[in-house]
Amino acid sequence: MVAVQPRSADRFAAAPPENVRLFLIYGSDAGAITERARRIETLALKEGGGDRVLRLGSDELSSDPGRIADEAYAMSMFGGEPVISLRILDGRHNVIGALDALFERPPEAAWVIVEAGELSPTSPLRKAFEAAEHAAALPTYGLEGAGLTSFIHAAIEEVGLAIEGDALELLAAGLAGDRLATRSELEKLILYVGDRKVVTTADIEAVVGDTTESETDRIIDAALLGNHEELDTGLERLRAEGGSPSSLATLALRHLIHLQSLRLALDSGERADAVLRGARPPVNFRRKAAMEASLKRWPQEALREARRLADGAIYLSRLQPALEHAAISDAMHKIALTSRKLKRSS
Repeated sequence: MVAVQPRSADRFAAAPPENVRLFLIYGSDAGAITERARRIETLALKEGGGDRVLRLGSDELSSDPGRIADEAYAMSMFGGEPVISLRILDGRHNVIGALDALFERPPEAAWVIVEAGELSPTSPLRKAFEAAEHAAALPTYGLEGAGLTSFIHAAIEEVGLAIEGDALELLAAGLAGDRLATRSELEKLILYVGDRKVVTTADIEAVVGDTTESETDRIIDAALLGNHEELDTGLERLRAEGGSPSSLATLALRHLIHLQSLRLALDSGERADAVLRGARPPVNFRRKAAMEASLKRWPQEALREARRLADGAIYLSRLQPALEHAAISDAMHKIALTSRKLKRSS
């Protein structure tokens, strides 16, 4: 039985116990969930001698719930131990039935990695992974506070640089809580600093600036506010500059999850400005107006549907990389269309 603490999740994913072959990665940080899942997949392929990962979506299990167990117990046709990745595309999909056999009789020569969103302590899926002897549940949340500062320090020191105290404070205040977005900004900063030994506030302002005002965030806000013209412009610029549509969709998914948590507070009777002031991670003042407008316009059910669209586009882009731009562009436009409908009905 392994219930991993959030602060230990990275270390656990890098070197899990030999008897643990079933992994649940859940939480609010979609980027970190993906990152940890890929790390375990890489380890599984190396340790098990395989050369491929079987990727399944939770929607595929309704017609064939026994498929995961069948694949886990079967000998791989390609050599090595089977590595199976299951992504839960909708929190309403019940996958426990498909995994029960693995909890009862853990596979001796297979790895199963399940990616999920936020799960409460009473979630049957989370409880099953935490209770099973050969399974582990890894909570995965956004970086903030001391955790974000430590993450920045480690990334900077890893490449032999130091960072001024004021620069560290400015950088931590501007970076979002998503690990993939944070890592991307740090990579740009490190490349910019080059051979110089110390990262200064001038470097932060020149390269990172305010990440909440980045092109990606403007695209996401345009979709959520139904601004098709600005959305088209942003998506075309992303394509022209060689940006990653999958990263855009991952950040959009994280933002939608954040909006859902804020909407819960709004629905409980709090004022929108108070909700935004108490938001974690904090909302930068330059994005506050767009966030408030989105928060007021989008009810919980619509936000869940928007999450489903973003998640489905990410999944499709992984299955068929050639369709990445088209799939994610389509999802963002569908979100923008929904926004316009919500505005007309309000």
